[in-house]
Amino acid sequence: MSAPDVVIIGGGIIGTSAAAFLAEAGASVTLFERAELAAGASGRNSGAVQRPLDLPLGVLYRATVEHYRQLADMDLGFPFEDEPTGLLIVSRDQAAVATVALEIAQTTPDLWPQVLGIGEVQRLEPQLAPDLGACRLETGYPVAPASATLAFAQRARAAGALIEIGVEAQPIVEGGRVTGVKIGNQLRSAGQILLAAGPWTSELVTRWIDAPPIRSLWGVVAGVELADPPRHVIEELGIDSGSEGAERLFSIVSAAGATSVGSIFAERQPEPGKEAPAILERATRFVPALSSARVTGVRACARPLSFDGRPLIGPVPGVEGLFVCAGHGPWGISTGPASAMLVAHQMLSSETVVQEFDPARFQQT
Repeated sequence: MSAPDVVIIGGGIIGTSAAAFLAEAGASVTLFERAELAAGASGRNSGAVQRPLDLPLGVLYRATVEHYRQLADMDLGFPFEDEPTGLLIVSRDQAAVATVALEIAQTTPDLWPQVLGIGEVQRLEPQLAPDLGACRLETGYPVAPASATLAFAQRARAAGALIEIGVEAQPIVEGGRVTGVKIGNQLRSAGQILLAAGPWTSELVTRWIDAPPIRSLWGVVAGVELADPPRHVIEELGIDSGSEGAERLFSIVSAAGATSVGSIFAERQPEPGKEAPAILERATRFVPALSSARVTGVRACARPLSFDGRPLIGPVPGVEGLFVCAGHGPWGISTGPASAMLVAHQMLSSETVVQEFDPARFQQT
């Protein structure tokens, strides 16, 4: 068998969508995943595609929505709504809700922030507590966790990509360029390698091991059964602020008949069974029906967070033929396919690297 043009390490939303795009463009592609497809954040997230407030990430989000619409049209078991269901940022602090809505209107007016007062929120979402205010944003597409990743994997295989599960691969670098990958005691040659291993990406680049540009930020998600789940994606105000106490706030997403409740933000891998009760207790103050909901399972989710909050997309400095696409934090499912298309273009045609996502910026800090 001839050597693949491209080897991809990592079988999440980035790796599988990149495999599909590259194979469809004519590249010979092999993807290695050491555990299973969507084993990381791509399959353990709460399942919401929503617009980040960061403007460069917003561009990736809009392109990703179009990729998902195309994927849904391919009859691969991935449904995607024509319009967003909406995102509700909820709080009992009415003044804080109004402030957030004003800030969003000034920075990202395309989200159409709408302030909802007490009473209005419950009329819109009867499952919510009656004393809540909210800011509604025109974003939020609930999707079943792992569904997009698995559909892109089908698409990649249909285009000729080879996906090997349960295989751990390490890049081989000789003379400043990649020559292949090491798999156990075997060596396989490759012209290019794309690192898409989420928070474990930094372990695959020798010069990044001591000062990793991408690390894990852990969350916990509880799956529950709700007879009448909220239609909107719901987040507690401040969950993405990074301020003290934000790690105990909650989000809730319902898709494909299942409801996911998160989060926490932990530096070390938590025990989901210990963290989930506190998360659900907090969420029950806002969604009282959760008090009697059956818990179907709990899971830890390692978010791949970059050193500055923006992903690394492009060639790894100093190593010819080595590319990276990782570090999306909580936005992997919302921006991943567009990021994968971007890096695929760079690998196939030496397209210019986007400055905001250039991996070389890490070396300059």
